[in-house]
Amino acid sequence: MSSKTALLIIDMQNDFTKPGARAYYPTTEILMQNFADKVDRLREKGVQIVIIYSLVPADQAPHPELTRLTSSTRTLVEGTYGAELDERITYDPSRDWKMQKFAASAFLHTDLAQRLRDAGIENVLVSGVKTNVCCRHTTVDSASNGFRTFLVDDMLATNTRELQEFHLQELGHQYGTVVTSEKVFQMLDDGRL
Repeated sequence: MSSKTALLIIDMQNDFTKPGARAYYPTTEILMQNFADKVDRLREKGVQIVIIYSLVPADQAPHPELTRLTSSTRTLVEGTYGAELDERITYDPSRDWKMQKFAASAFLHTDLAQRLRDAGIENVLVSGVKTNVCCRHTTVDSASNGFRTFLVDDMLATNTRELQEFHLQELGHQYGTVVTSEKVFQMLDDGRL
């Protein structure tokens, strides 16, 4: 049982994860094929699961830190189907954390860093969508807060595989280590996480 590692699941909401949704990309459907199984395996190994989501109040003007405009259509609007967490993401309320973020980074304007420290977390695994936006900002802030940070390649998605590889390569040079989920499982089993 690991008590030093947390998995951050970023913005796995219907506007991003469902075919035909406002900010959906086919790469996300590939990601979703076994995402929940990987989350379950990590939970079984004692990893702290942190489900992080964004909401934009329906009566609020679009905020560039929280939403994007697709023509005149907003994403992640509170109270809409698109803002709901994808039901394929498992959540155990007795163990997992669920928290709202208020900017691209899950650390900005939240108590995430302190909660992780209070729980004895040293290692942060970043997963979710989009690699080049919210996951990128969260990765930078995770490293800046002193956490050993890992980007789980096969648990991240964005517009194209090429865009993903570009951002992972950049982030891997400065802010974190790019790994596969299988490497994470090995590291957990070996006591390196």
